[in-house]
Amino acid sequence: MKNYSYYHYIKTRRGERSDIGRLAVLVFEDTMFPKDAQDYSEVSDYLERHPYEGMPLTVYDESFEDYRNWLQH
Repeated sequence: MKNYSYYHYIKTRRGERSDIGRLAVLVFEDTMFPKDAQDYSEVSDYLERHPYEGMPLTVYDESFEDYRNWLQH
């Protein structure tokens, strides 16, 4: 199993033409994003306190599930 942060994973999704790809760009441009976080709640709490305009948290939920799967492979 891989041991990478959510930030490391989401950077791999930049450039995709999808909601997760758009989220990846927003996260990458956010200098305050918790780059070492691996915990769902830590990232979710951050995004609830610092929402990205036009980006629903359901996209984050979907991306975090993908992150968990990515760690397994």
